[in-house]
Amino acid sequence: MYGLRHELLPPSGVEHAVFIKLTPSSLGEGPGASSSSGGKVIANLVVARSSLLRIFEVREEPAPLPTLQEAEAKTKSGASKPGTEAVEGEVEMDREGEGFVSMAQVKSLPAGSSVIPSTVTRLFLLREHRLHGNVTGLASVKTIASSDDGLDRLLISFRDAKISLLEWSEHLFDITTVSIHTYERAPKVLTADPGHWRGVLRVDPSSRCAALSLPKESLAILPFHTAAELEMMDQERQAGRDIPYSPSFILDLGDVDVRIKNIIDFAFIPGFNNPTIAVAFQTIQTWTGRLNEHKDTVSVFIITIDAVTRTYPVISQMNDLPYDVLYLVPCPAALGGVLLVTPNAILHVDQTSRTVGVAVNGWANRVSAINLPIQTDGDEGHPLEIKLEGSSLAFLRDDSIAIFLVDGSVRRLLVHMEGRNISRLEVSPVIAQCTIASVVSVFNSERVFIGSTAGPSVLLRALHSEEVVEKAKVDTVATVEEEMELDEEIYGDLATQAVATNIAGPDIETVTVTKLTLRDALPDHGIISHMTFGVTMQGDRPLPELVACTGVGHMAGLTRFTNYLPTRLRRKIPGIGGAQGIWSMHVKRSTSSQMDKRNAEERHSVIVTTNASPAPMSRIITRKPNGDVNVVGRTPGVTIAAGPFFQNTCFVQVMTDSVRLIEAEGRERRSIKDGPGQSKIASAAISDPFILLRREDGAVSLLKGDTMEGKLIPVESDMLPACTCSSIFTDASGVMRSAIPVGMTDEGTETLEDILDADRGKSWVYLLLKGGELQIRSLPALEVVFSSRTLGGLPPIVVHELHTVPEVGHAQGDIEQICIAPIGEGLSLKYYLTLLTKQRVFVAYEILPAPISSTPPSPLRLVKVLTRILQQGHPQAAQELKSFELAAGDSVIHGVFCTGEEPFWVLARNCSPLRLYPAMNSAIHAFAPSSMFANKGDVLVHSEEGPALIQWIEDLQIGLDLPFRNILLGRQCTSVVFDRATLHFLAITNRTAKFTIYDEEGNRLWAPDGPGISDPTIECSSLELLSPDTWTPIDGYEFARNEFVNVAESVSLETLSAEQGVKDFIVVGTTIFRGEDLAVKGATYVFEVVEVVKEPGSLKRRNKLKLLCRDEAKGPITAVCGMNGYLVSSMGQKASAVIYVRAFELDERLIGLAFLDVGLSVTSLTTVKNLLLVSDAAKSVWFVCFQEDPFKLVILGKDPATIGATNANFFFGEGGDLSFVTSDDRGILRIYDYNPMDPDSNAGQRLLCRTEFDAQEEHKTALTVARRPTVTEAEAEEEIEVQLSQSQSVLVFDGAISILSPVDTPTFKRLSLLQGHLVRNVQHVGGLNPKSFRTVRNDTVSRSLTKGILDGNLLAAFGDLPVARQIEAAKTIGTGREVVLDDFRMLWKSW
Repeated sequence: MYGLRHELLPPSGVEHAVFIKLTPSSLGEGPGASSSSGGKVIANLVVARSSLLRIFEVREEPAPLPTLQEAEAKTKSGASKPGTEAVEGEVEMDREGEGFVSMAQVKSLPAGSSVIPSTVTRLFLLREHRLHGNVTGLASVKTIASSDDGLDRLLISFRDAKISLLEWSEHLFDITTVSIHTYERAPKVLTADPGHWRGVLRVDPSSRCAALSLPKESLAILPFHTAAELEMMDQERQAGRDIPYSPSFILDLGDVDVRIKNIIDFAFIPGFNNPTIAVAFQTIQTWTGRLNEHKDTVSVFIITIDAVTRTYPVISQMNDLPYDVLYLVPCPAALGGVLLVTPNAILHVDQTSRTVGVAVNGWANRVSAINLPIQTDGDEGHPLEIKLEGSSLAFLRDDSIAIFLVDGSVRRLLVHMEGRNISRLEVSPVIAQCTIASVVSVFNSERVFIGSTAGPSVLLRALHSEEVVEKAKVDTVATVEEEMELDEEIYGDLATQAVATNIAGPDIETVTVTKLTLRDALPDHGIISHMTFGVTMQGDRPLPELVACTGVGHMAGLTRFTNYLPTRLRRKIPGIGGAQGIWSMHVKRSTSSQMDKRNAEERHSVIVTTNASPAPMSRIITRKPNGDVNVVGRTPGVTIAAGPFFQNTCFVQVMTDSVRLIEAEGRERRSIKDGPGQSKIASAAISDPFILLRREDGAVSLLKGDTMEGKLIPVESDMLPACTCSSIFTDASGVMRSAIPVGMTDEGTETLEDILDADRGKSWVYLLLKGGELQIRSLPALEVVFSSRTLGGLPPIVVHELHTVPEVGHAQGDIEQICIAPIGEGLSLKYYLTLLTKQRVFVAYEILPAPISSTPPSPLRLVKVLTRILQQGHPQAAQELKSFELAAGDSVIHGVFCTGEEPFWVLARNCSPLRLYPAMNSAIHAFAPSSMFANKGDVLVHSEEGPALIQWIEDLQIGLDLPFRNILLGRQCTSVVFDRATLHFLAITNRTAKFTIYDEEGNRLWAPDGPGISDPTIECSSLELLSPDTWTPIDGYEFARNEFVNVAESVSLETLSAEQGVKDFIVVGTTIFRGEDLAVKGATYVFEVVEVVKEPGSLKRRNKLKLLCRDEAKGPITAVCGMNGYLVSSMGQKASAVIYVRAFELDERLIGLAFLDVGLSVTSLTTVKNLLLVSDAAKSVWFVCFQEDPFKLVILGKDPATIGATNANFFFGEGGDLSFVTSDDRGILRIYDYNPMDPDSNAGQRLLCRTEFDAQEEHKTALTVARRPTVTEAEAEEEIEVQLSQSQSVLVFDGAISILSPVDTPTFKRLSLLQGHLVRNVQHVGGLNPKSFRTVRNDTVSRSLTKGILDGNLLAAFGDLPVARQIEAAKTIGTGREVVLDDFRMLWKSW
């Protein structure tokens, strides 16, 4: 049996980040150096998480001024008396209901201050790549070529011991590979266990070399050429300038000094003539139980690397350092030395072995012989109790270091100097509450990027200043500069901290003030620990959702994913029609022609609809004062287009044979009818003061409105050729005006509309000719400013070419629809050309200025950014791409919507690529945003259910491949369960509690006995019942403080209390921790969600949790499931695990029926009827059958290999094929067969492993869902009885969601050949090998078991190829392009 694995969501969060001058725009050069709004690019930011790489521009733009309505609203809302404003802490207290105000989070601004920041800094995505390798490090280097162009190069390290050097190509508008350096065949790498080491990349600050850590105390050194080296070269060796690096080599640190073993961390130190590294290692390893024998076992050696003579002297060594060093941070050259971070202290050691440090809790002096001062926390006088596990340190300045702790708090580490030496270190109080940092990158001491794998990542700005104040006034100053309205519950407060740094006199001190301001954020949901499918109700309509437990700590909660873009139904409006089209617009009722910006922002006042059956009819609709619709005009015939005209004083209605000017009340002002013999109007575009008409014979004509005369004047358009698609777009961003040379635009022909509304931008006409040529023409002169005949071939880049021969092998005219529109949010928009082909392929090109050095010269270029193969709809179903502008909360969203069957949205954010989301309805025939009903986020649609008003959901996030909504709970969720009977979700949440052990008499065996010493902590769990409306807890159950939940499932059990004899219960398995000296226990809980009496005056039902049974066990309960009405659970013993089958008798107790001894620890249980699949942490997978007469568990087969399986699932294919899919702790997917007829199976006792696929990351959880093949109506009656359901496995790891779908044999053979063709003939980012990336090293077989699972990420490259290369690839494997596209449509589905 075969499968296809593809990612629904890429890995979430940021694990590696680096600021870099990568693109010419970051140097203030090139066409993209500045935006139309006057901003500039100050740097690039490259981030990575697992196999996902993203490249951003850090752009600084003028802050947007508030609109007149916002200013008036602010004035009205701020009319309260001074001193009566609510403190933000009070607001948070009321909202959270905790009953206290957290003063550390209270923001204070000067009274009456209303500061508008002069600039805002935002992140704009340039490129996103899914690599065929897991990133372990990012770095910026300067090569010899950097002296010519001033740009940095990007260095990326990968988990399989590879380093890639990349640079930016302005011609391709993407990164290209310079070189790749592989060390995977080095002896020490081949003999090492891949799961026991991780390569760390470090780069010399002077870009002289890079180092990658390898197993067994070795480093891979990659030297780079420097200008000094090349000057010493002979003339014959000048060819070396084309290669920026010298041959790499492997440095065995054990040969440098035999004491170097068990390397903890290493880093390059600045300020030396040769590359110099500091290595922290531990010759003799120890732990807390051996501290009496071995305590301070860590040493730091400083080693100089001479790549020419291959000598590596140790210039300094520091010994007897704390055993629990976590990592080291190199200090700037002005300070020298390195910082050592331990869980309990921070130390600085320099080249002279001088050690200075500070203890952050009382444990530091107990685990180390180094006596460190314990600092108090601010003015409170209490000793610090900070934990530095999971922390990150970053130098903001030479004397100021930011400490980002695992709880999201930010502190400063101040460096106090005495002469040239460091006298002491000081930790400041909390200065900010931010995201949980996994990586910190600083640019020019001002921009600070905090990447997080637990949730959103943020971009901050740090401003430093020094002030001289009196000693009595030195205090913590908590102020905030708010620049963006982001969720304070996630990011907390970004405050200002003032701390004394040196004494300037007896009565005054100099303080350093650091201000951290929030500039931008990358929305991410973080890691996923568990998920389940559920149903939410929208009115009477059930909607499926995937609900996941995401985030960590104060950023934890639930995330609701959907495979469509959800909208909210506001009302149905059956009386307006609109099956063929709906248009909504704002039209003034006054006849004044003066442009009033305030009126332009008012809600819509006119709706035009049209129907073709039963009789062609068009309606003009307004709104009554009571909110009902009012039809003020009916006209026989079909409306082609409608839009406001003459500065919104009237509107244009284009019908098949006429163009009408109509006032808001429905009165016709003027009409132009076609003459006899003219072809009917097929489409029209309206952009005041222009109207573009295209007729059924392809002829195009242009009308221009005369504002003074109030009439329409035909424009000479004989030069316009016949076309299949035409429209007008308005360029508000200036990309067209800035890219097209002077003389080709109509600067001297500005219209009155351009003068009255200068921010609107200039209008342009685009035409798709019948031969496939794309033309963009200026208005009103209609001069060609861009032309290309290659668009039909869907090349990666389209440039301006007047005389281009169409590509061979591609039939021109395959493009059916074209739409040029802005897509994005707010004012920073990008313009895209979107198109649909006859093969149902959607493609989007971003419109960009061409490079200055492009050959031949081109004013513009179109860069392909999105390709999506759509599902085949009805061949006669009409589709149309429509641009729209929609209000979503405080921002405005621009995008494209495709009407017809299988409708979809095309949206994007500044920091995300273009996304395509299916709509909720199966068919939408008309679409129009409308603010007529007092909401600017409303949309009028005509779907299969008739005309309706839908609303955009404000808290919806659209940055990922799946739209999602975050529910911030502020506590860690480990499991989520859906109760089908009541449609409620239940969440298992964890909280941290102090752990204490008591003796038999109830006395504490140990208590904190010193300053800074705290009690140990333990995770304890709660079961919370969530409201389906507000997603807040409405009931719950708290477990004991030493008890935490391992598993929670909804299980169907036999019961006498239900008519069907079966009812769903919530079953929870726990672990009871009793200290290190006693074995853990466990318990099984059975809950039911019951309905209780409604509250007086409430119409909604009330539900609560009811505990029915608690069954204590001798070991932890690690997995539960239901089977034929019985409960199956696993209990861990001392040496093995036991599976029990029990019945739920009288809804009171559990009675054992059967048991089976299995492996060491059961990780998952999955059932189908009476078949049970067991995965074990050491004994792989077991296939078990349950019989009821007599009750017995029978082993059918198992895998004898020693594999740590994390989950196992049944995998069904067509025709009743059955296999098993497992994943282990290294992320390897395996497909097993149960075949007693195979001689290798030993009569079925051995499960046969057919394939192995390396997914690189451990799968946290897996779900199996049914996937029923779609059939046509003609096939349904004949084949629906023989078609079986297939299953999909939904897998989760590092925040990513992937799908494993079954593939039939003919399709697998085709796609397997195509996959091999793509491996050999496509340039992969970084020069990586996709085949080796998925190959699993298995020493027990002669050949790797690679054939069986297709790599969807690799096959997705087929859709990005030009049409000619797609035809060539399909021909190479012996099939056609259409067949491959149909295979993609069948397999590339979500759920």
